[in-house]
Amino acid sequence: MLYWRLIESHLADPRIAISNGSREYTFRQLHARARSYGAFLRSRGLKAGDRVLITDREPLETVVLLLACISEGLVFVPVNRHMTTDERDAVVKSCSPALILDGSADPEAETAWDEDACIEDRKQYPEDTLVYIIYTSGTEGTPKGVCGSQKQILFCSDAINRRLGNNPEDRILCSLPLTFDYGLYQIFLAFLSGAQLYLSSGEVLQRIPYLLKKWKITAFPALPTMAALLVRTGFLDHADDFSLRYISFTGEVLPLSLIQTLREALPRTAVIPMYGMTECKRVAVMPADRTDKVMAGSCGLPLDGVKVWLVNKEEETGIGELAVEGPNVMEGYWGIRDEDSGIFESDRETGRRRVYTGDLFRIDSEGFLYFCGRRNGIIKIRGYRVNGFRIEEVIRKVAGVKEAAVTGLPDPVTGEHAAVFIYADDASVGRTVEETIRRMPFYLQNTEVFILHKPFPRNRNGKTDLKKLCVMAREGLI
Repeated sequence: MLYWRLIESHLADPRIAISNGSREYTFRQLHARARSYGAFLRSRGLKAGDRVLITDREPLETVVLLLACISEGLVFVPVNRHMTTDERDAVVKSCSPALILDGSADPEAETAWDEDACIEDRKQYPEDTLVYIIYTSGTEGTPKGVCGSQKQILFCSDAINRRLGNNPEDRILCSLPLTFDYGLYQIFLAFLSGAQLYLSSGEVLQRIPYLLKKWKITAFPALPTMAALLVRTGFLDHADDFSLRYISFTGEVLPLSLIQTLREALPRTAVIPMYGMTECKRVAVMPADRTDKVMAGSCGLPLDGVKVWLVNKEEETGIGELAVEGPNVMEGYWGIRDEDSGIFESDRETGRRRVYTGDLFRIDSEGFLYFCGRRNGIIKIRGYRVNGFRIEEVIRKVAGVKEAAVTGLPDPVTGEHAAVFIYADDASVGRTVEETIRRMPFYLQNTEVFILHKPFPRNRNGKTDLKKLCVMAREGLI
C-alpha cells in the first residue's frame, strides 16, 4: 500500500522524481533501482519484518535503500553517522538488525538493472506493517526507537500535504539529515504529492541560495538554526532570485525577529511554523494565510483528525503539558511496553493512541498552539532533544561539584543552548566541568558553564530556583 502510493502510482509520470544535482531518476527509474536493491536484500536471506540498519551517507542512495526496504516489508533503522560508538552499539543491541548498511551504493546491488524488467507484481503489506524505527537522542538516556507503521506515515503525510498545499508543481529542497523524521518525511511528502524532491544533504550552507535559484525550489523545510545561519551569511541577498512558496520550520523555537526578517525580505513566501515530535510526527502546522498567528508566536493548528488538550493546566496562566491523541501517534518504542514508556498509551474504549509530550503549551480560543517551555528539563539544540537531568548526573560526578543544575537558554543560532550552573569552592572545578562537556556530543559544545561560590538560590518550595539562576546569568551576577 505505502510503496504503491509512493512510487508505483506515479510510474506513468515521465518527470524527474528526485535529483541530487549529479544524478536524477524518474519514478520508473527509481522503482527499478529500488526493486534491484530489493532483490539484493532477498538474496541475503532477509524477510518481511527484519530490521536493516542504514547509516546516512549519500542521500540519493539512502532513499533508494529506504524504498527497497519498504517494497520488501523490511523495517529500516536510519542511524546518524554522528552517533557515538556507544550509542550505535546500544541501537544495534536494541533492534538486532539482520543487516547493517551504510547509505552509499553496495557493490553487490550495483548490478545492471532494467527499468522495464523490474515492473512486476509485488506483495502488498497490511497498513499496520512496521516501516521504520527512529532512535531518539541518546542524551536522554538509553536511545529509544520510535516505531512508525504504514498507516501513521500515510495519515501524517497526507494531513501535512493538505495543510502545506504540496502538489505536483512543487519542488522541495531537502538539506536535512534523513535520520531526522523532519528530513525523512520530505521523501514521503514529495512522492505522495507528486512533487519533485531535490537533495542537498552535506552541502555547505553557503550553496543553498544557489540551489534554491538553480532548481527553482518552491518549498524549503528548514530548522530555525539553519535559517539564522543563512541570514548571517547573506542568504537574503539573493531573495529576488527565489521561487519559494513557503519555508517551513520545526524542531526548535522560531524567534519572532527571524520571522520578521524573512517576511520583509521574502514578502511572497509564507513562513510556516510547525510543532511535533518523533513519537507523534507532526501535531500542528500553521495555515499559510494566518500570518497574524505566526507573528503572535503560534506554531500552528492541530492537523485535521488530531485531538490535543492540556494536562495539569494552571488556571492563572492557561499553561499545561500538551497531550496528543490521533492517527499521528506512533506505535510506541521498540521493545518497550506502553505502560513502561512514560508517554504512550491507548484509550481502552476507542483504541486511539495518545502521547504525553512533556512540552508546555497554551491554546488560544481558535485552537492555535503556543509553545511555553519544556517539562522535565528537556532542551532542544539544533533539533536534538537533550535531557538536562542526564547532563546534571554526569556533572555531579565531577570532584568538587557541590550542586549542579542544567537548563536551556535562548540562542539566536541554535534555538536553545545548554547552561550548566555549578556550586564549587575551587575555580579549577569549572575547568574540569568544561573538559567533561567537551567529551559530550557535538551539539553540546556551545554549553555555557556558570560557577557559584555559594549555595544555589531556592524557591519557596526549597527547590533550586532555576529562573533566578538564569536572571543572575543574564545580568552578569555570576
